[in-house]
Amino acid sequence: MDGKVLLETTSRVAVAPDGNGGLYAALRAPLSPSDKARTVLTDLVHRKVQYVHAYGVDNCLVRVADPVFIGYSLTKQADCTAKVVPKTEPTEAVGVVARRGDKYSVIEYSEITSAQAERRDESGELAFRAANIVNHFYTTTFLHDVEVFENDLAFHIARKKIPHVGADGTIVKPTKPNGMKLEMFVFDVFPYTKRFAVLEVERIEEFSPLKNARGAGVDDPDTSRRDLLAQHRRFLERAGATVEDGVEIEIAPLVSYAGEGLESVKGKTFTRSGVVGSVEEFDALA
Repeated sequence: MDGKVLLETTSRVAVAPDGNGGLYAALRAPLSPSDKARTVLTDLVHRKVQYVHAYGVDNCLVRVADPVFIGYSLTKQADCTAKVVPKTEPTEAVGVVARRGDKYSVIEYSEITSAQAERRDESGELAFRAANIVNHFYTTTFLHDVEVFENDLAFHIARKKIPHVGADGTIVKPTKPNGMKLEMFVFDVFPYTKRFAVLEVERIEEFSPLKNARGAGVDDPDTSRRDLLAQHRRFLERAGATVEDGVEIEIAPLVSYAGEGLESVKGKTFTRSGVVGSVEEFDALA
C-alpha cells in the first residue's frame, strides 16, 4: 500500500493476471510459437468473420451468438453493444452503463454516489439502472482498432491479500489486503466507440452469475442450477406441457436454444426428472 513492489520470491517480482481487459492484447498474441504471424485477429480476417459475441463464462444463461442481440447491433450499426439488465435496487453491487460527458462507459458501484444510485426518473425507475452483465457484441474492425488507443486505457486498482516474500526470505500470507493489483476491464473500450448501443434483457432469462462457493445462497452453483432448471421448466410450460412439482428437466441446447422447437410436448405431463438430449427423449419422462 506504500508504493513498493512486492516479491513472490527473493528473485522474482509478484505478478497477477491483468484483468479481463487483457482480452484485447491477447487477440493479437501469436497462437503458436512456430507461427508468430497468426493471431486470433488474423484468423478472424482469414475466415471473413465480421462480428464477435463475447460474454462472461460464469453466466449459465448466456444465449451464445444470440441472433436477436446480433441483429439489434447490426441494425444500430454499432461498433460495440452491451447487454444489460435492470438493477434490482440502488445498493446492488453492479456497475452501470452510463455516459461520462458525451462518452459511454461503465460506472462501477464503488464510483457512484448514493444520491446518484438512488435517483429516479419520471416513471419511478432508477435513473442509473442499466446493470452491466459482461455480454458484448463487437465488429472485427473495432477489435483491430483497439490497439490504437489501448495504451490510453486506465488501470483499475484492486486491493487484495497478496502472498509475498518477507525481508527475512520467508513467505508471508496476509490475512487482510496488503497491496494493490492493477487490472484492466473489458468494458474500458466503450468510450472509444464511434457507435455504441445497449440492449436491455430480462434478468430471469439471461443472467445468473456464478461468483461464490457452494453454500453462499446467492450467485453460487446451487442458484445457477436452480435458475437454469427454472428456465427450462418455463420453456416446457410455454409450449403447453405440465411439469409436476419437484420434477427437474434439463433441455440440451441442441434440442432447444431458447424454448423453440418444443411443439411435441404440448399436452404432455412430465412426472420424472432427467436430461433431454433429443426431442424423442421427452417421452421417457412423461
